[in-house]
Amino acid sequence: MHPFYGPSSLLLSQGTTWWAGILSMAMYLLFWGVVIIIAARMAKKYFEGGAFMRPKEDTAMTILRERYARGEIEYEEFIRIKEDLEKYK
Repeated sequence: MHPFYGPSSLLLSQGTTWWAGILSMAMYLLFWGVVIIIAARMAKKYFEGGAFMRPKEDTAMTILRERYARGEIEYEEFIRIKEDLEKYK
């Protein structure tokens, strides 16, 4: 419960109760705003672009495709090596 409601408001003089309550509510809003912003940034970092969403990269297949694209190996050799890599996946 908010500390300036009920019997605890009797501790303050009647003239200062209204602004102390508003100040206290503003601090609550500021606190929860900062917490929500931090939580949103962490969620974005770890769930949208993090390692959880990326498929595991097969470096051997990537190298094979690059060698074929550069013309270092022929199509028949590419298919043979590709089948070997997929067999041991």
